[in-house]
Amino acid sequence: MAAGDKIIIPAQAAGFTSLFGHIEKGAGDTLNLPEGMVNIGGNAKGFLLEAVANWDPVGGSDGSFSALSLGDDIYIYAVQHASGIAQWVASKNSTVPTGHTAENSRKIGGYHYGRYRPASERYNKAFAPAAQILPNSCWDLQHRPKCDPTGMVEVIPGRLWADIYLNTEGAGVWPDTVPESRYNATPLSGTEGYSRYLDLPVLAANAGKRLPFLHEFYVYADGTPEGNDGDNETAWSATTNSGRAATGTVAKAVSCQGIVDAAGNLWEPCVDLHDVASESSADYEWDRPILEHGKDSAELRGELYHVRWRFFVAGGRFGDGVRCGSRCANSNSNPEYVYSPTGLRCVCDSL
Repeated sequence: MAAGDKIIIPAQAAGFTSLFGHIEKGAGDTLNLPEGMVNIGGNAKGFLLEAVANWDPVGGSDGSFSALSLGDDIYIYAVQHASGIAQWVASKNSTVPTGHTAENSRKIGGYHYGRYRPASERYNKAFAPAAQILPNSCWDLQHRPKCDPTGMVEVIPGRLWADIYLNTEGAGVWPDTVPESRYNATPLSGTEGYSRYLDLPVLAANAGKRLPFLHEFYVYADGTPEGNDGDNETAWSATTNSGRAATGTVAKAVSCQGIVDAAGNLWEPCVDLHDVASESSADYEWDRPILEHGKDSAELRGELYHVRWRFFVAGGRFGDGVRCGSRCANSNSNPEYVYSPTGLRCVCDSL
């Protein structure tokens, strides 16, 4: 080396992270953590990460939780240590762990604690899914969706993540409202004035997500038991229901991907669109009223040239009984309607 030359260690560079593997579920409610290098705090602040098998997040908590509860989103941090080997810390805080700052901690990954239905129990109405770390909810900086991974699971490996829960209204006011995937929350619907296809895609985009295609719904809804007419045992679907239920109300309404309420509760809008009836150009017309619905119904937004514009919704609603299920769909939905039984579940492509 010549005088003045510098040896650059990758982890010494601000923002650097390299993991040899991914954060994964271990035995029981533990995690397998990978080794690697991480920068915590800026240039010249590089640290090693040591691999740990069957790491207990409760034992490694920052004190923000003492047990895992259904619906928890837990975040895994690497924090600075004098040894040069960063320490692993689990926290319910989404910004920095308790007792640390943004300068001496770095969020590395996380997971969701939810109900789990194994593939061996597909469509089994008698099976009661227990709460555990959802294996496909585990994420890290190199293995995650392009958006915030909170409340999501990977439903197509390496390609697609989906919200575990029907979305509820989060921070902000329209048109900046950010929808959230949370347990035991009131799911948003047309009751709040959202148009099926004019407003819901905007909400999804605010979270860095999009509406699913119908074939994607079929993937993440797989294994969800069909609903019943006379009770809410397997889905929020009893024909006597008068409205939506909080997310996760029905314990058995879980798919083999960990998706909750894919059958019943609220229709899930899909991005699939089609124009029905005649294909003759003589039957098409410019239509302004179809766009005068939803949150911006008073705004001038042009006109739509169509015959009869339709799109798909899936899963069924709160009073559809046995019609609710993992292959239930409706292809005759008017996209402009502000319809109370329509909710929102978003998806996001993998990083």
